[in-house]
Amino acid sequence: MDLKSLLNFGLPNMPRTVIGLRKKAQRDGWQTRRRQGKGGGVEYALPIEIRAAIMKRQSDELAEKMPKMLPQVRPGTAMSAQALAEAAKLLNEKQRSVADVRCAVVAAVLGIKYEYDCSAKAAVAQFLGLLAEGKLDAVTLGNLEKANDRSRSAKVGERTLDGWISAYLKAENATERLVALAPKTTKAVKPIESYGWLPMFMQFHNIPSAPKLAHSYRRFVQWAEAENMPVNDVPNLSMVRRVWDKLPLIMQERGRKTGAAYKSLLPYVKRDWGALKPNDVWIGDGHSFKAKVAHPVHGRPFKPEVTVIIDGCTRFVVGFSVSLAESCVAVSDALRIGVKHFGLPIIYYSDNGGGQTGKTIDHEITGITSRLGIRHETGIAGNPQGRGIIERWWKDNLIEMARQYETFAGSGMDSSTKNLMYRKMESAFNALEKGKDLTEEQQKYLKKLPSWSRFIADVVKCIDEYNNRPHGELPRHPDGGHYTPKAYREMRLEQDGIAPDMLSAQELATMFMPQEVRKVQRGWLDLFNNSYFSTELAEYHKDEVRVSYDLSDASVVNVFDMDGKFITKAQADGNTREAFPTARIDQLAENRRKGKIKRAENAIKLANAEVNPALEQAAAWDELGHLGGNVIEAEYAVLPKTGTDDGIFLFEADM
Repeated sequence: MDLKSLLNFGLPNMPRTVIGLRKKAQRDGWQTRRRQGKGGGVEYALPIEIRAAIMKRQSDELAEKMPKMLPQVRPGTAMSAQALAEAAKLLNEKQRSVADVRCAVVAAVLGIKYEYDCSAKAAVAQFLGLLAEGKLDAVTLGNLEKANDRSRSAKVGERTLDGWISAYLKAENATERLVALAPKTTKAVKPIESYGWLPMFMQFHNIPSAPKLAHSYRRFVQWAEAENMPVNDVPNLSMVRRVWDKLPLIMQERGRKTGAAYKSLLPYVKRDWGALKPNDVWIGDGHSFKAKVAHPVHGRPFKPEVTVIIDGCTRFVVGFSVSLAESCVAVSDALRIGVKHFGLPIIYYSDNGGGQTGKTIDHEITGITSRLGIRHETGIAGNPQGRGIIERWWKDNLIEMARQYETFAGSGMDSSTKNLMYRKMESAFNALEKGKDLTEEQQKYLKKLPSWSRFIADVVKCIDEYNNRPHGELPRHPDGGHYTPKAYREMRLEQDGIAPDMLSAQELATMFMPQEVRKVQRGWLDLFNNSYFSTELAEYHKDEVRVSYDLSDASVVNVFDMDGKFITKAQADGNTREAFPTARIDQLAENRRKGKIKRAENAIKLANAEVNPALEQAAAWDELGHLGGNVIEAEYAVLPKTGTDDGIFLFEADM
């Protein structure tokens, strides 16, 4: 067939020009020959799948052109549109493929009928004659072999062919032809519910320890024997494996996985964040950085905490903070940065961890979110899918950044390399503490530890690159590519006419100061072991007030009444516990230090206890020296050595 004729068929997934078809033919290696007759040119031997598509197209066109004097379906046998659609859904790929090639075979027989203007019976006889003489073309022979479904031979009987033609002509559309000519299933599928032993087996296999199937089967057989279960009702291991493989994954893992791990297998509701506007919802979360960096105080390796906040509508990172551990201070600082540069959000969405839900953040009177008018929503515990936006952000950005450090400590890191790295670093720091000179190897490994300043700079760079990189979840701009989070935020702000609610420098300085409720005593109030005084507080004796404080400056606090009206600034004075007022941030650091010391002391006590275990009570007193239950009291004296000791001792104390 020449390329122009092939182009006229308009087959799907094929080039739309002769030049395109010629390139495809050259690329796929189609065989060619010179065309005989006037005009010359080239003819192509088409691949079998293209020839089958042409036959299918011709059969559909032929069905549309056939006269309407078709055999009528007997009353009561026609399927409703809904039943027909359901029947088509139940067909598997093999049944659909066989139905298609049967349609192509029928089209070939009907082509003979209309070409020679004969009856359908005569066309069938002529078709079978050509088949017997081996004169059918290769495409029709291939279709006939597939149409037989089970025999896999290019043979067909007159009765079978008449049945295909009759079903084809009765059908009114392509779906009816598909259902009518599809082979019927001969082997009924046994329902899962029919395996009565399966629920009992799952009691041994579907448990959180996730045992191997063979081990679960062993315990199941032991149970069946103890329960006198009939031998014929106990399946063998091969049957259990076969039935188990038929179960959907959510049934296989039910009980073996729980919480977030199991929910990750279940269907979920996808939130439409595009329906929101910028600053409607901010999503925040804190994670430990997956690589070790130098501690900003003592310089030893540790994993800092990074808190990031993302605008749900635009995927734009609005704020972040780094700290020694997740805390309310870190979350407040990330919020402060976001509000300072991009305005106030309506809702702040986070997990329900301690750092995200402490009194500093959530208290109904003194919490930062309540004072800023931000509604704080928390996700369901153990359901990280609810905050999928920010969970995915960690994997694609900060975890990817951590992999660039040689001190990476996340999943996938080679354990031998990781252990060697930390042993060498620990050796180097121990040498430094003892005032020893470092070896070349210790210096080499010490240089691999990223500094605190480099870590901060890399986090800033990572976030900046993300905000300016096209995001696949954002819409496409007129040029065809996806918006970057930064560009999409700017576009939405302009399109929606939104003016972010910005805070002044004074408001930022005061609104983000943590607050506590305290009771005034004769002009004095106590806060974190420091005492503060102001004459303005005299009239508030025994009343509760709100006290806001600077985390890094304990010399003064701001005092408000319970309605939020400013009263005075109280100065630190008369501290009875320390000579100078201690800043809250220093107190938190001191508490962390004491906690570490306490945990280390407990570890030492546990190690000593393991070396010197207590004597457990014996099951019977006569086991102790076969004394018959009598306790013998005696006094002992150490005898001097006689010089004839032979080195044999009866008791450990004599050694």
